[in-house]
Amino acid sequence: MVIALLTDFGNKDWFVGTMKAVIMGINPNISIIDITHEITPQDVRQAGFVLWNAYKYFPEKTIFVCVVDPGVGSERKIIAVETPKYIFIAPDCGLLDFVLSEVKVLRAVYVENKNYFLEKISSTFHGRDIFSPVSAYISRGVDLSELGSEANLKIPEKIFVEVSNFENYEGEIIYIDRFGNLITNLKASEGIDGEIRIKDLIIEKISRTYSDVKSGQAVALVDSSGLIEIGVRNGNAKEVFRVKEGEKVFLKVRKI
Repeated sequence: MVIALLTDFGNKDWFVGTMKAVIMGINPNISIIDITHEITPQDVRQAGFVLWNAYKYFPEKTIFVCVVDPGVGSERKIIAVETPKYIFIAPDCGLLDFVLSEVKVLRAVYVENKNYFLEKISSTFHGRDIFSPVSAYISRGVDLSELGSEANLKIPEKIFVEVSNFENYEGEIIYIDRFGNLITNLKASEGIDGEIRIKDLIIEKISRTYSDVKSGQAVALVDSSGLIEIGVRNGNAKEVFRVKEGEKVFLKVRKI
């Protein structure tokens, strides 16, 4: 069985290593995979998008431990959610919205039973004291029903805009990767063509690869996640166009 970790803790400090030590102290036979620990601090939406991109490639029964938790130590709740293939543990702050928008939820509970926490619980490091031991006990067979009461889980509305007709669509930038590429919530199939507009920039076609345009030229394409992405070949679109997440993007479809 696998436990997958997603946090904003970075790799400089002892936080991630300590979480792994707690997990393996309870279940030494578990495999641990790091999705990333480089989420921008407290950026819940970014964490949710990264999780959405990664989770479907993990083996069935993987337990996802997601600790991007601006409300740590407050009255915010922690939830454990079971889907047909996976279990997700996260603060109840919207981090799971991207995933929950497309999966079936079998059950969800609030993580409340202190029998599955560490004995001493800090107000600032629930990743070590709650998330890690709970995930380890689940991996050893503890049922979600033992963790706490049924959660009042709100299933989010669709986050992605499905591009399926010869129409005009409005989307937005939902993520900017380390290369400065602008990833939108416009979901499309390869082979689609149309005109993209962002701010005062118009890209007249949707390309197949970055190499379809010249160095320094803007390009739009369908990325590996099936989302329309805007970039600059051998450049940084974020810096060139001076945009940020939430910027509106408009698509006029010519070919499906």
